[in-house]
Amino acid sequence: MTEAVASPCIDVCRMNPRTDLCDGCFRTIDEIAGWSSFDDAQKRAALALASGRARMVRVGERMEATLELPPDSIKSFATLVNDQNPLHHDDSYAQASRFGSLIASGTQPTAHLMAVLATHFSAYAQPLGLEFSIKLVRAVKANDVLKMHWQVVDAHWKASLNGDLVKLEGEAQNQLGETVVKATATIVVMPAAAPLETRE
Repeated sequence: MTEAVASPCIDVCRMNPRTDLCDGCFRTIDEIAGWSSFDDAQKRAALALASGRARMVRVGERMEATLELPPDSIKSFATLVNDQNPLHHDDSYAQASRFGSLIASGTQPTAHLMAVLATHFSAYAQPLGLEFSIKLVRAVKANDVLKMHWQVVDAHWKASLNGDLVKLEGEAQNQLGETVVKATATIVVMPAAAPLETRE
C-alpha cells in the first residue's frame, strides 16, 4: 500500500497579494482549495510546482561569464548573422579604420550577454526572455576578453505567467575595465516541473 501524499502546509497560511501564493507552502489558492480532491499524481505535481516556486529567483542574485574574442571568432560570428560590414571581416580595412583592428559585430557581445541568463536559469528552471534593452558603449576589438555580468534588481511570482517576473541589469567590460555594453532585461523564470493537470 502506497503512503498518502502529505500536505505541504506548515501553518503559515498567508496569501501574498504580490505573488498570489501562500507564503508558507508556495501553493496557489486553487491548489490549496483543491488539495483534498486531488489524486496522488495531482498532489505530487502540485508539490513539484510549489517546490520550484520556493527556490525561484532572488533579488540581488548575480551571474557572470567570460568571453574571449579572437579574430576568427569575430569573422565567423559576423558571417553567421549575415553582417557584411568589412570592419568584422577585412583585416586591412579594419586596421586602416579609426579602430585599428577588427571589431566585433554589435550582435556578438549582445548575444553572448543574453545567453548568460539562459544558461544560468535553465540549470534549474525554464527561462524565457521578454524584453531586452542594449546600449553599445564602446567597440569590442579583436582579442578583447569580456567579463559579463547580470544582477537581479526585482523578482516576484506572476501567476498569469506561471513564473517569476524578473528584471535585471547587465554589463560587459573589456580587459581594461572599460564598459562596452550596458543592458537591462525582463524575463520570466518558470518552474521546470510540468504544470498541474486538471482531473476530468
